[in-house]
Amino acid sequence: MRLDGVAERDGWWCWLCGGAIDPHAPRDSAVRGTVDHLVPRSRGGGNELANLRLAHKRCNVRRGSHLPELLWPREWPMLMTVHLWTAMARLAPRPGTAEVVALAPLSDLADEAATWVVERAEEFVPGGWESWCAADPAGPVAVWLRRPAGAAPGSTGRPKIVVPG
Repeated sequence: MRLDGVAERDGWWCWLCGGAIDPHAPRDSAVRGTVDHLVPRSRGGGNELANLRLAHKRCNVRRGSHLPELLWPREWPMLMTVHLWTAMARLAPRPGTAEVVALAPLSDLADEAATWVVERAEEFVPGGWESWCAADPAGPVAVWLRRPAGAAPGSTGRPKIVVPG
């Protein structure tokens, strides 16, 4: 994929820092646009368009071969959260399966988290994610995440977990 195609799709914005990218920046400029692999090739990521993002050269180099970090907002007083990238790695290849990704103390916060988690999941493995909340009579509200049963299997680029069976 050419840089221009990824840049047009991404609106000439760096996916890592959120800053604008100058399409006319010199080749040796740190703010020049580059194609970054969402899941680095060294971690199993491929060259398919869904795995490519536009990034400043400096941001791309600084990130190296690290997997993207999906941190829950710090201002949310969640009772429990899971590492979202790991949950997506388990769920993406198995449409129809679901898991609890967070426990919230209040239903309003759980609803906000459910929307947020789908937005994050779609950014990294597009093609259909859904979430819902289920309140426990004891108080906490569970936030669930899944790919619908009819969605195409996806991959986050992590090694598949083999379950003996």
